[in-house]
Amino acid sequence: MHLVFGARCAGGFLNRFDLESAVLVVGLGNPLMADDGFGSAVIDALRPLGLDRGLTVAVVPDVLHLWSVWRGQWAVWMVDAVASGDVPGTIHRLEHDALLGLPVRSGSAHHLDFGVCLRWLLHANPDLSCVRFRMWGVEPAGVSIRPALSPSVTAAVAPVVREIQILAAGAALGATS
Repeated sequence: MHLVFGARCAGGFLNRFDLESAVLVVGLGNPLMADDGFGSAVIDALRPLGLDRGLTVAVVPDVLHLWSVWRGQWAVWMVDAVASGDVPGTIHRLEHDALLGLPVRSGSAHHLDFGVCLRWLLHANPDLSCVRFRMWGVEPAGVSIRPALSPSVTAAVAPVVREIQILAAGAALGATS
């Protein structure tokens, strides 16, 4: 089936289920858990602006659910809350190689790190090996049962939305990163 429906790339086959969409932007997290809802907030802010041709958006609870929304896009851009100990509201930007090289910090199979999950996904679905990943993460002020972002994380939504719009315009013109 791959030879009929897929395009060969360095690491495997890239299925093109949705040829109209070149980039998938995924909001990760839970909007009912305060700043963990940052990914959802960015996607919610992108939708009314009108999506460029070739851009698809989705919201999933974590990176392991990426498989359920990916339809063959060559790029997957993720937005999430990431805790590194920096000042709340700080925007982190991670490119493909940095994401795949994230160190293992958890010692439990019940709490997998982002990088471990992403590498597991690539191992489980070789078609994803052709995808270029990118991530915007914001430093949370808090993650608790509260359906609202903190002021510092709310302030980070607009700049990330703008960066995604600019990169999406470049992707629509044929950029490949």
